[in-house]
Amino acid sequence: MLNVVTPRSNEVAAVLATDPRVDLVSFTGSTATGRAIMAAAAPTLKKVFLELGGKSAAIVLDDADLAAAVGTAAFSVSIHAGQGCALTTRLLVPRDRYDEAVQVAADTMASIGANDPTDPGTICGPVISEVQRDRIQRYLDLAVEEGGRFATGGHVDASKDGQLSGGFWIEPTVIAGLDNSARVAQEEIFGPVLVVIPHDGDDDAVRIANESPYGLSGSVDSGSLERARSVANRIRTGTLAVNGGVWFSPDAPFGGYKQSGIGREMGVEGFEEYLELKLIAEGV
Repeated sequence: MLNVVTPRSNEVAAVLATDPRVDLVSFTGSTATGRAIMAAAAPTLKKVFLELGGKSAAIVLDDADLAAAVGTAAFSVSIHAGQGCALTTRLLVPRDRYDEAVQVAADTMASIGANDPTDPGTICGPVISEVQRDRIQRYLDLAVEEGGRFATGGHVDASKDGQLSGGFWIEPTVIAGLDNSARVAQEEIFGPVLVVIPHDGDDDAVRIANESPYGLSGSVDSGSLERARSVANRIRTGTLAVNGGVWFSPDAPFGGYKQSGIGREMGVEGFEEYLELKLIAEGV
């Protein structure tokens, strides 16, 4: 029997994770909470299916249409105010076109802005809570401390704070001037924040993309499909788009590597997460 439980109290979740009558726990949320659920489930050896955080990389190779690829990445980070685990929040671009890429990303996100979600034309609305807004602000402050700069955005939009639709507003933000070792490039911010990182060719881009505790999503753009596939095959991530391919579909298994989770949802593989094999051998 499958039950979907959506409690407000963590006490209910704690019971599900520890009760021996529960055979499997499926959880979507933060990696920290996923670890706690996995630990709580360990004494009863129950199955856990965890869809957790991400810090996915959008890789733009030197033969790609830079403006199109960068514009798409900047647009996608603004959707849902950046509150999507599979969004590509690290943008990896050729070093010799870094300034151009930063400008394209900044122009795109500045034009989107943060607006009233009841307006059909809005792309980026408010973040979900005051707590989340303040958390994002701390990461923006950290970016400055780490030596980064804002090509656009970078702070709470005070003119809307708590006024428009009762929302909590963060301007769509592009962070430049940092490498992949920066905390804002390694930790999930969960807001409309894009970190632009230079790479020195295909191998270096693969290295940077894989230097992350996460492995949920990603993308590769190139003028050569064969070259893009070669790079994509070396990225340790559960889903990856090549030249604008769409990987999200009811029949396509979705899930992550490393600290992005365990198991798959959707598709046959997602259905099989909820099954347990049983063999019955009968004598003649």
